[in-house]
Amino acid sequence: MQQEVLSKLGDYLLARRDEIIGEWVRTVERNPDISSSGHLDYKELVDHLPELCRELAELLKLPQGEQSRSEISTTARVHGGYRWSQGYRLEEVIREASIVRRILFHDWVDAFARETPEFDGETRRVAERIIHQAVDDVVTVSAEQFVQEQQKSISQLNAELADALAELRKEKAASEAANAAKDKFLAMLSHELRTPLNPILLWTGATLEEEELDPMLRKDVEMVRHNVELEASLIDDLLDVARITGGKLQLHLQLSDAASLFRDALEMVKAETVRKQLEVRVEFSATNHVVSVDPARLQQVFWNVVKNAQKFSPEGGTICIRSYNPREDRVLFEITDSGKGIEPDLLPRIFGAFEQGAGPTEGLGLGLAISKGIIEAHGGSIHASSAGTGTGATFTIELKTYVQDGDEPSEPRIGG
Repeated sequence: MQQEVLSKLGDYLLARRDEIIGEWVRTVERNPDISSSGHLDYKELVDHLPELCRELAELLKLPQGEQSRSEISTTARVHGGYRWSQGYRLEEVIREASIVRRILFHDWVDAFARETPEFDGETRRVAERIIHQAVDDVVTVSAEQFVQEQQKSISQLNAELADALAELRKEKAASEAANAAKDKFLAMLSHELRTPLNPILLWTGATLEEEELDPMLRKDVEMVRHNVELEASLIDDLLDVARITGGKLQLHLQLSDAASLFRDALEMVKAETVRKQLEVRVEFSATNHVVSVDPARLQQVFWNVVKNAQKFSPEGGTICIRSYNPREDRVLFEITDSGKGIEPDLLPRIFGAFEQGAGPTEGLGLGLAISKGIIEAHGGSIHASSAGTGTGATFTIELKTYVQDGDEPSEPRIGG
């Protein structure tokens, strides 16, 4: 009895095959989530539907058993593979399967049930299981194809990634080797250039101490000493850069008054301040200037930043220096000049070695790079800001202050 009803369902669906396919195709074409219906091979997919419907109808008419299930699985899987090969995406196959289930069950199986009272209970469940199995197998084979394609893509991407990483490691090793060679060469070159200058400086110093030295000769010797000192300073900058990049900068830390070190740096550049008639305004408002630093190195940073402000300030310009404690364990120094300012594209590179802004170009452009290295070696930070050309620039130096603990002496010894 059950097989007879299932056979009648097969004939019922087969007789209405064209109507089922028409509704199937129209629903797929209207679905915005299925784009493959616009594919050139879509007609081949449509032409394939009658065969699938016929085989499904024939399957319902066959005795139920393992052989029958195997046949419908084979037929459906062929259809799923065909769908995939013609450009359907997995999500589109899943959506189409949902459409097929809805059309078959809501429109045709329900209609058959209304006309055939004996199509109920176990008989209907068997029919639904057969149809669901056929649709599931269409999706299953597409999913398998999808997984295979993904595995191929992943394997290809992994191979490309491995090749890219190998090339990157090779380039990185070559870059590191080149940088190491450059730093070593720079250090050796700087040392070899610096050594011959020492006796010249000793000779000029001793010569200038002679009271009876001819005035014309004294002027020439002073010029020689000035030029040698300038060259020695440039070489010292190269050595400092080599030490910083090589991680060999040595610091001799002691508690120091940063404000006092800054005043000493201002005295060192006073001659240039007078020559350019610059107004230097100093406002050390911080209540705690005590820092654990290498005094000579920190003074070198202050000297570099102030010299930079002098260099780019016009004659009669203004340099403002102030300090404050943004919090108990930090002290900030701000150095603001009325110079040409810094171009926006230069700001990110201002602390790079050999970088120089628009203006006087004496020196190698190493002062700010050295200053950054020294400050960061102390655990501090330095940065520059400027609104652009013609607006001046501000350099901000931040250092960690010494904060006295309850067990510490009330008056720590301060050097520098």
